[in-house]
Amino acid sequence: MKLFSSKKKIAIIGTMLTTMLAGTIAYAATPIKQDAYYDTFKLVVNGTEQFISDTALKPFIANSRVYVPIATLQNLGIANVQWTPAASGQAASLAVSPKGGTASGEVALYQQQLAALNTQLQAKDSEITTLKADKARLEAEVDKLKQSSSTSGDISSKDLTALEDTLNDDRDFNRYSGPTGVGTLYFDFEVDEYRGDIEIDMYIDSKLDSTALNALKDDYRDFDDFIEEIAEEAVRTFKNSDITINVYNGTARSNPSSIVEYEYDGRLRDSIQDAR
Repeated sequence: MKLFSSKKKIAIIGTMLTTMLAGTIAYAATPIKQDAYYDTFKLVVNGTEQFISDTALKPFIANSRVYVPIATLQNLGIANVQWTPAASGQAASLAVSPKGGTASGEVALYQQQLAALNTQLQAKDSEITTLKADKARLEAEVDKLKQSSSTSGDISSKDLTALEDTLNDDRDFNRYSGPTGVGTLYFDFEVDEYRGDIEIDMYIDSKLDSTALNALKDDYRDFDDFIEEIAEEAVRTFKNSDITINVYNGTARSNPSSIVEYEYDGRLRDSIQDAR
């Protein structure tokens, strides 16, 4: 019965072998009697413990050294062994050479490491998939809670249209008297709702050049106060909603560029100073 597969690339872990795997041995020696001890250590091959019942092939310890029979190395697929009996006055010889190349052990070890890393990677991919599912579930719950805790269920298109009409028709909201270099700015408003929050888009009828925009940024306190009044007007109707106000340079039909975005939740956040 074959004890080991000759096709495996073998790496013996945890022992130092006193057998040379390259070269040719040809000598005669006087036999020395030593006590041999078996089964005092494990033989691990490619991570698998091997049990050898035949004492002729079993590794052993003698004189505080570990010995592995040459035939065992051959059965493990580590070495090629050729024994030549003595003949015509020539001493017997034993030729030993590595099997599969000197790098075969390293290749087997790297293959094991790659397999382990691939297993870890698959586990991480599974964990990422689970985390993404948990994230989507939590986002859905947050949306549901926001809708139930806000007045989004009570926000009607009629209320949105009424606020839009007020902002477009009231001189306190649809125009701003800026400093020198800016002049009077006229705005068109569009009002919408998203997840219970109110979004107000403000479009400047005439585009500002960089000089006028810088002058407006220098006068930021007055302009920020103007924006805050618009936000407070929206809160009068939509008391539990946060307000987002986007200011665009140009009309809605002219593909305008965004200048600045404000957030209002009882306090105005951002400033025209942050304008792009």
